[in-house]
This record gives sequence, structure tokens and C-alpha cells, in this order.
Amino acid sequence: MSNSIPALVTPSVLKWARNLDDLTLNEVAEKLKIKIDLLESWEKGDAQPTLVQAKKLAKCYRVPFAFFFLPDEPKKVKRLEKIDFRTFDNSGMATMSRELKWFLRDIEERRDAVIELYETNDWIIPNPNLGFDVNQNITIDTYLRKYIGYTENVQKKFRSPEVALRFAIEALENKGFLIFQASKVPTEEMRGLSIAYDEFPIIALNRKDEPSARLFTLFHELVHILTNTSAICNQTTNFTSTQNQTEMFCNQIAGLALVPETILIKNHQINNIRQFGFKDAYVSSIARDFAVSKEVIINRLWKIGIITKDEYFNTLSRYSEEYLVYKQTKKKDGFIAPAIDKGTQVGKLYSRAVLVAYNNERINAVEASNYLLGLRPKHFERLERWCF
Repeated sequence: MSNSIPALVTPSVLKWARNLDDLTLNEVAEKLKIKIDLLESWEKGDAQPTLVQAKKLAKCYRVPFAFFFLPDEPKKVKRLEKIDFRTFDNSGMATMSRELKWFLRDIEERRDAVIELYETNDWIIPNPNLGFDVNQNITIDTYLRKYIGYTENVQKKFRSPEVALRFAIEALENKGFLIFQASKVPTEEMRGLSIAYDEFPIIALNRKDEPSARLFTLFHELVHILTNTSAICNQTTNFTSTQNQTEMFCNQIAGLALVPETILIKNHQINNIRQFGFKDAYVSSIARDFAVSKEVIINRLWKIGIITKDEYFNTLSRYSEEYLVYKQTKKKDGFIAPAIDKGTQVGKLYSRAVLVAYNNERINAVEASNYLLGLRPKHFERLERWCF
């Protein structure tokens, strides 16, 4: 029946929703497989979509279905022009993919949702307390390691970037950071981003990246937060002289924090490199010891004078070519359980806030599902085990 029941939508709201992300009539008509004339008639009020068609429009525009029945366009609309987002080379983004636009809107709405849940439930909003005192007798990289609890003994136990990444994310979430992960944004457009709010600062990673790349990005974006320079970064691991100074600084601090010179120089493979020459096996061993990528290690080896500049750039070029081959031959990720899929996208801090509110009957199952990217209630228990 719903295939033919008309939806008594407000025409101006339909047009407003389409223009939120500058969607053209042609794009929407093609996506919904309808004629442009029909879509135009809906926006003019000459005709009405069916309930099914209206729900498809809401999904396409990424707005609540109920918005279409408001008497007028919503007055409060979350836009992100206030945030000083910049690309890696600081040239500004000429165009932005729909996926990235939607992701930016989503993460802001998630933060608003968390704040609302905390205020409604009278929970104490955590204070990240990330202020760095320049008068302290401590470097920024050392400060960040101490802030996260990234000690030498802790780091030795990781042995893999996956474990190190989970530890660092959890440490920051416990301090009040919202850590999100994009699943559909191309890595060429965004490797990471940061928004330096005083409460619930945001760091976003790209789940399409390898864990070692995300770990570096996490530290890179943390430096952005510390220096109050919100940014979208589409590269974080290539160290060249043409990069924006801020990004070079964030790269440098991230490298120092992940691989401190005082610890690196003690690694037993350093003597092997000095005695037997620069070999991939030694680099791989050091990378495992620090749970980072080989690219990070060779950069640090160059910076402390263990290898030459030519050795670094030649090896970096070779590693980049090998990685491209790896990406082309790598099998696609297998099935991800819905709870883990949604949980890793929104993070544990966010998930816990939603689930606690749901278990305390402050929000219902439908509301909780909407907060959790459409996760079905039957998966809530699995998500709860994951995030608590």
C-alpha cells in the first residue's frame, strides 16, 4: 500500500534538503531512477511523492524523514564553514566529495548528540586538559607520550600497529576525545582530520588506511589539536620539503612521539646497520619493535643520521611502489560484524554514551539505532561487549 500512498511533504523543504549538499536535480533523479520533471513537480508542489519515494529522498539527502513534513525549512542547520579546514598543502579544497561532506556533517551531529546526552543525563563532561605549557621542561613529543601513557615498556608489548592503534584510541577516548573513522571517504581526499574543541575534541581517521598509517595519523592530528589548528589532511606520512610548515611540524612531532631518538638509538638493529649496512630486514625488525610502519622508521633513521638522505628517499620511493602493488593484490576485507562495523566508525566513547542512555530508558530503541548509524537493536549487546 505504501507504494501508492502519497506523502504530504512540504515542497520547499524538499528543495532545501537537496541543496544542503548541492545535489543537482539530475543527480537525484538518476540515483532514484525517476524523471527530472517528476522531481521538479514535487519541489514545486504540483505533485506529491509516495511514502516510499519520500523515504528514498530522505536517505539520499541524509536528513530525517520527518523533516519533510515540517511546515517550513528548518532554521537550525549544522554547517561547517566556521571550521578552518585545510588540505595538506594548505591550498584549500577546490571541490569536496559528497562522501566527505556527509562525513563532516555526520561527525558534527554526533558530537552534538553526545553533548545533549551528557547534559540530559547530568553526566560530567570530561575535560581533555591538553594544555601544553611552553615553560615546562619537556618537549611536545615527550608530553604527548606522557599524555597518552605511551611509555617504552608499554610500547614494547604492542608488536603490531593494530594493537598500538587500539591502545592510543582508547587512551584518548578515556580523556574525552571523540575518535571517528570514515568508511567511505577516499584516502586520497582525507587521511585524517581534527577539530580542536575544548570539550569533546574530534579526531577522525580513514578506515581504508592501514593500521600503521592510522596510528601515525592519530598522533599527527593530536598535534593539530594541541596547537589549535583544525585541519583535513590528505597526506601524513610523506616527508618532503614542499609541504606546508604546519603539516611538516605535525609530522615531525608525530614521528618523534612514536619513535623517540633515545629509544631508537638503543635498538639492537642500529648496530647491525652500522656494521653490515642498511637492509630491509633491519628496518622491518625496528618497525615491529615500535609498532609503526617502515616508512616512519626510515625517516627517523635519516633524521638521526643512521642513513643518508639519498638512502631515505630511494627507499621511500621503493616502499611506495611496493605498497601500490600490495594494494592492488590485497583481498578485500572480509565480513565485519555489524556491531564492530558501526562501533569502529563512531568510537567507544560515543557508543557508550548512547548505550547507557538506552539502558537507562532515556532514549528508545529507534533513537539509539539512529544514533548508531542504523545498527539494529539485536546487535546492541555485541556492541556493548565491544565498548565496555
